[in-house]
Amino acid sequence: MVTSTDTKSVIRDGVKLAYVDTGSGDPPLLFIHGWCCNHTHWRDQIPEFAQRHRVVAVDLRGTGDSHAPDQDYTVPEFVDDVVWLTREIGLERPVIIGHSMGGQIALNIARKHPELTLGAVFVDAVMMPFPEQFQPLLASTIEGMKSPAYRETTTKFVKSFLFNTESPTAMKDDIAEAMAMAPQRLMHTAIASTTAEGNMLPGPIPVPSLFVRAATLPATEDDLKARYPGMQVATVDCAHFIQMEKPQEFNAILRAFVEKVA
Repeated sequence: MVTSTDTKSVIRDGVKLAYVDTGSGDPPLLFIHGWCCNHTHWRDQIPEFAQRHRVVAVDLRGTGDSHAPDQDYTVPEFVDDVVWLTREIGLERPVIIGHSMGGQIALNIARKHPELTLGAVFVDAVMMPFPEQFQPLLASTIEGMKSPAYRETTTKFVKSFLFNTESPTAMKDDIAEAMAMAPQRLMHTAIASTTAEGNMLPGPIPVPSLFVRAATLPATEDDLKARYPGMQVATVDCAHFIQMEKPQEFNAILRAFVEKVA
C-alpha cells in the first residue's frame, strides 16, 4: 500500500501538486486517478510496474496531498497541471494511464500534446456522452453535491453507479467513504466538467491507445471503437474500479500494451 508519506511535491502558481515518483526504466508510466480519488487507487500497480519502469502517480489539485484551492475544478485545468508537472520533473514521453475522469484528462493530453506521450490507456474512462435518459439524474446529483447533504449525495452516487453486486463490500465502503471526504466544490464542479461533451471529442487519437472497459459500462466495445477509430478495447468482467477489483487481470492487459508501444 502506497501511503501519503511517499509523495513528493512541486509548486505551480502557489498550488502544491503532489505525486509519487518511484522505480526506473523506459518507457515511464504516468498514472492519473479519477474524480474525488487520489494516487492510492493505483496501489496495485505502482509497486509492480516500478520494478521495470519509472512510475509517476499524481494527486490532482484538490485531492490527496495536493492543495485544494477554493476554485472551480475543470478538466482543462487538470490537463494543464499534469502537462506542467511532467515537464517540471523531466518525465519524457510516458505511457499515460487514466481512470475515469483521469482517462478523460489523458485523452485531452494525447489530443493537445501528442508529442508528450508514447501512448494512452483509458480505464473505464468518461469518453462517451452521458445518455440522455440519465441527464435529469445527473442534474439532480450535481444539485445534491452543491447542498449541505453533499457527502451523503456523493456516497449514494458512488455506491449506486460505480459498483455492482459482485464488488467487494469492504472495498465499496472504503472507496465511497474516502471519495465523500473530497472538497465540496471539487465534487460538483469537476463532475460537471467531466460530463461536458466538449472534453470528450470524438475522432482518431493521435497516439496508440487502449480502452480497458468495465462490463458495467453502458457503452459497448463497438460504441467506443466507432467514436474513437483505431483505439483498442478490452473488457474486464467487473465494475468501474477495474484496477482495484481485478488488479492481476488489469496489470496483464496494461503490461501487454506497454510492451507493444515501447
